[in-house]
Amino acid sequence: MTAHEKLGPEFSIVVAFDDIGEEPREFDLSAGDDERSGLAKRFGLVSIASLEAKLVLVWLKPNNVLSVKGRFSGQVTQSCVVTLDPVAADVGDEIDVVFARDAAESADLVDPNDAEPLDGEMIDIGELVAEELSLSLDPYPRRHDVDPAAIDLGPGARLMTEEVAEKSVEKNNPFELLAGLKPKL
Repeated sequence: MTAHEKLGPEFSIVVAFDDIGEEPREFDLSAGDDERSGLAKRFGLVSIASLEAKLVLVWLKPNNVLSVKGRFSGQVTQSCVVTLDPVAADVGDEIDVVFARDAAESADLVDPNDAEPLDGEMIDIGELVAEELSLSLDPYPRRHDVDPAAIDLGPGARLMTEEVAEKSVEKNNPFELLAGLKPKL
């Protein structure tokens, strides 16, 4: 690690719980050049041209259940999984996360299975946006002009397309096999 690399999240905006108060608190976030560069490196992207978010933090139960709602958007460049050429994409999604200190005690406000743990006295909303960005990335980015049928994978190999996969499932339906094993009464 070099002296210029910082420890911790690349896009960190920490909000103390005491600063939220009784009224909803709005935040407009925008990642700077160094933050976007660090996130691109972390997520294996060619680059991130922009990353912005609008979030509203509100206590559903003071100091115990915190709601974070909003939206993020950005422009990323990934590598094509076939050609390794750059593939630009617009990303964005809604953010709707509830944090709870003790989800079981707050079951009247939030489903305990859906609540994220609320620890400490602050929350990093920049890291929350970064995590949501990572979930919105295309896991298999491909240039729009790449024809899967034209890809030469070598002898005996072929690319499994959605069409081939659907035909395969139709031919080898495991439930039909199980039905054949069931005793006839």
